[in-house]
Amino acid sequence: MKDLFLKTLFISGILFAISCHSQTVVVRGIARDSLKINNAIGIVINDTIRKFRDKALEDEEFKKENWYKYDGLVKKFMTTPDFPEGNYEIKAKLTDTLYFHKLRYSTQKYKVADIIHNNIKVVLAPTPCIPFKKCDHQKPSKLYTFVGKKIEVKDVDQSKYCGLSLSSEYKARYAVEEEFSEHYPDSEIVFSAYNHNSMYEYDFRNYEHILLFVKEYCGDLVEDYFFPVYKTEDGRWAASVDPYMEDYYKPDQFPPVNILFDQSVAFNLLKTNKNPSEEQIIQLKKFKFPEKYYKIENGKAIPVMGRYAENLVQLWKEISKK
Repeated sequence: MKDLFLKTLFISGILFAISCHSQTVVVRGIARDSLKINNAIGIVINDTIRKFRDKALEDEEFKKENWYKYDGLVKKFMTTPDFPEGNYEIKAKLTDTLYFHKLRYSTQKYKVADIIHNNIKVVLAPTPCIPFKKCDHQKPSKLYTFVGKKIEVKDVDQSKYCGLSLSSEYKARYAVEEEFSEHYPDSEIVFSAYNHNSMYEYDFRNYEHILLFVKEYCGDLVEDYFFPVYKTEDGRWAASVDPYMEDYYKPDQFPPVNILFDQSVAFNLLKTNKNPSEEQIIQLKKFKFPEKYYKIENGKAIPVMGRYAENLVQLWKEISKK
């Protein structure tokens, strides 16, 4: 009888312990960054949000089926501390782990039970970073102007650098097809390029061939400007007309001319909308593909006017003076 009582007591103790650890409690604590710049700290139960985002990035089907759950997960599993005190409050289980995230700071994590029992105050420290290279050159030491064919463009991870950049950075490798300035001593060139949320038409990555202006500063090659270019019937390079940029391009000084582009050069009117309304087509013809510069056939805009690469070089020189 005594043994049975002890066994019952032992099992009850285990069940009580399990119950205590599995129950939801209100966790209150303090989380700050060591530099006291701003709050911007994310406190996430079991790193749930990052795991969900990573899964969505890896699995497109998972993203389509589950992305609508994201906002709900944020409300349930994440909070932020107030500023400047750093006080936070979140509901979690004693067995859960809280992850403390901040951009460019080292993540810390603690068990909920430990935070409560040891009154842990979190102070996030900046991650080690690489300072941006300083260059005092006001003018480039060299300028390379050429038609380049895209070989490879890679995103550059800027998280390893100190400070924040408002532009995305890319490392690009292009074949040098035809030069219009200083000779580059190789058939391929690697340079850095930066983009700040440009529209599709003004993102160099979206074209196979571009007329490039690459400058050298302190030994580094950096893209300064580009024009999308296409082959003409007589084998030259030329750009079609961008109506949006015409006023900026000084059309009186460098007017577009009639050009016979290669027969493969045409732009799909339905690229961004497979079922455009008549009004949308009218707007496209009026603002993006006006009849003065384009011939519309079978849902495609065929350029009939533009500027040859040689004229674009002169145009860029005028633009760069601004």
